[in-house]
Amino acid sequence: MDKLILGYCRVSSKQQFTDGHALERYIDALIKYGIPQNLVYFDVESGVSDTREGFNAVLDLVRAGQVFQVVIPNFDRLTRSPLQWEQSRELFIKHNVQIKFLEDGDLDLTSPDGLFTGRIKAALAAQVRDRLRSHSISGHAKHRERKEPYKPIFGYIKIDGAIAPNQSLYPESKLTYFQVARKLIDLFLESKSYGKTLDDFRKNFYMHPPSYGGKIHLKAPSSSTGLKSWMSNAMLRGKLQYLSFGHKTPQVIIDSTHQPLIDEYELLVIKSIFDDNRTRKKGISSDQLVNPLSSVARCKNCGGMMTQRLNYKNKAGDWGRFLACRNARSRNGKCDPIYAKTYNLSLEAAERQVQSVLVAKANEISNLIPSLKPENPKIQEIVDSIDKLSALNDPDLHEIIERKRTQLFLVQESEKLETIESEEKIKLLQYMRHPDFWEGMTPHDRNLAYRELIEVVWCNRGVVEVVPII
Repeated sequence: MDKLILGYCRVSSKQQFTDGHALERYIDALIKYGIPQNLVYFDVESGVSDTREGFNAVLDLVRAGQVFQVVIPNFDRLTRSPLQWEQSRELFIKHNVQIKFLEDGDLDLTSPDGLFTGRIKAALAAQVRDRLRSHSISGHAKHRERKEPYKPIFGYIKIDGAIAPNQSLYPESKLTYFQVARKLIDLFLESKSYGKTLDDFRKNFYMHPPSYGGKIHLKAPSSSTGLKSWMSNAMLRGKLQYLSFGHKTPQVIIDSTHQPLIDEYELLVIKSIFDDNRTRKKGISSDQLVNPLSSVARCKNCGGMMTQRLNYKNKAGDWGRFLACRNARSRNGKCDPIYAKTYNLSLEAAERQVQSVLVAKANEISNLIPSLKPENPKIQEIVDSIDKLSALNDPDLHEIIERKRTQLFLVQESEKLETIESEEKIKLLQYMRHPDFWEGMTPHDRNLAYRELIEVVWCNRGVVEVVPII
């Protein structure tokens, strides 16, 4: 069997993928080089990640002895980790795989010069990564301390250091950017679909081409990922958002004075649609959701999901809905079969108990608000460590001290984030004190509220234990 010539490229962020179109340019360059599109592997992930799907697919083919050459746009599109480079290089040598960079040409992995060049490139790529991350964190920190916005998003503009609605006319329209941004939100609320929203938007408004290289805040979201990311941004709610470098980095949200595009109620609706779209991918429509405790109620014995079980019809012709352990009912060996019974635990009774706990928690909340949150001991530990290292006055420790300061900053920002999230949940709990709060809510709406405020509802042979998050 003839061995393959593969292409590989990556970008670090979804913004590079959806707005900058860097990934498209890399893929086009590899295809123009002569690599079939089905043999071009790519990732939208950090260059130090070991879990990159496309990267690992290439390595799997190398291990299987099916690869002759791997072509990459440039070195840092492969990795930004010196250790990862050494491991990959050894694998390529073991299976006689050649490496070619479109910018720099072939790299001889076995020669002393090639070995030296590869290690230098890996070190430089890591240095660039660290510098970019340091600058990003530093920039966000300065803006956070001053309560200044970092960058505007579509619909807004930055004027004299403050965020304001973009009142300039949108291209080929009599509406402003701010008005067009609102139209985009309305289209999504109406269609509840990423794809249809973008299709309808293209029919009514100008959409910048993929080759657009101007300011990002002047370009409407053009992909499902970009649309979701844009609607999730706190700036649309009249707030400022900082530190969003990936799922491992805390995101900080603070209040601002600029005009919002959506209110808190619309935010709940949008989150509900997001959840609905995730659910539909699993073949379930939230429009038909009848179990408001879905993903919330769990079996105390095995930890598995509790599902509804229809037992009988009442006089009105409605089925009686009860809860039973899914694992026990499926007899998959994960739970004792006795938990397949409902023990007369009706869905209605379980939900009443959940609501009762939430209302009781809301009544107690006024006593919780004044209490001071104890300081995280981790913060003091890092501060003490920085003081000890600084006292040594050793220039060689400068880099370690800077890393400690970065760690301290992230822990402090994470603490602030937890406080902000708690305040949002407290507001929702206080709304629940109103007797009409649950009236008119669909099972899916109630499920959304439960998942926001309830950690788990344990069910143990008819007995319910509600564990709230706050």
